[in-house]
Amino acid sequence: MLFLGNSYTFQGELDQVVAELFAAADMEVAAQRLAQPGWSFVDHVEAVETDGSAHALAFAEPHDWVILQEQSQIPGFPEGQSDFEASRDGAVTLDGHAADSGAQTMFLMTWGRRAGDSTNLDIFPDYPTMQAALAEGYTTYVAEASADGTQAWIAPAGLAWQAVYEDVIAGGGDPTDPTSTFGGLYVDDGSHPSARGTYLAACVIYASITGDSPEGLGAPEEVADATYLQGIAAEVVLSGQGFEYPWETTDPIDTGDTGDSETGDSETGEPDKTDGADTATTATNGCGCVSGRGSAWWMGMGALFLGRRRRWPTPREDSTSSGRGDPPARRTEA
Repeated sequence: MLFLGNSYTFQGELDQVVAELFAAADMEVAAQRLAQPGWSFVDHVEAVETDGSAHALAFAEPHDWVILQEQSQIPGFPEGQSDFEASRDGAVTLDGHAADSGAQTMFLMTWGRRAGDSTNLDIFPDYPTMQAALAEGYTTYVAEASADGTQAWIAPAGLAWQAVYEDVIAGGGDPTDPTSTFGGLYVDDGSHPSARGTYLAACVIYASITGDSPEGLGAPEEVADATYLQGIAAEVVLSGQGFEYPWETTDPIDTGDTGDSETGDSETGEPDKTDGADTATTATNGCGCVSGRGSAWWMGMGALFLGRRRRWPTPREDSTSSGRGDPPARRTEA
């Protein structure tokens, strides 16, 4: 598996956590990570197309899966906005490079920020609004990348985070409270994933690729509520709602055999353009069970995403723009 992303990927060494889940299920995989602070799909395309770069060398090798994670804000920007348009083109280009290496593409839908995005409050005023915009953006990536007849896939980690958000509300809690079950998916900045958040994303990737529940598989010692998070991931992916998955096809799924670590993206400066990669493999231990969710939540999710799967999303107009032209520039960070 080849992971491309930024600090949302390397913050908790997502590639290694995914490899550990597969190992716990007696499926050994090798995971390679290409991730730098603040990088977008455009940066990764440039690196892949630079002779001799770590990206170019990685894509010259065969892979079974390429996991793509975009910069944290861009997928939620309005259609027609320049960063979003460049990102969409980059998604298609990276999918093509993945196909050339023999890999299937899986986009990792990320999560909205715990209290919305203070740098873009007009379009991301709170978590639910930001999550819906990100989900629509990633759905567009999948549709565009699949337009050539080769199906791309999605691992909806953001929807698993939303399920935890809804559970907190249902229990009468405040999901913006950093001490809540939802708030604890983030580190202190309310943006990057904690160990729990990384583990939840890894469980979603595992279920999205294999069609198997992560329940009962291993978890890092610091993830005390692994049973709950495993159940959330299983419910979101395996419920039959929202998206198509590779395990729903008649073709057998090969889990693959083909990973950088810092404290965060470039929140205060220009992204580091240094190309880099490292590798990760396996570990074990764990437990697991499932949690229930009301039908109203799933009906809402089904209405939102099933209706968009086979058509282009309608434009998301910026509240400060009256049409489909390029809305005012947005500030991008992680």
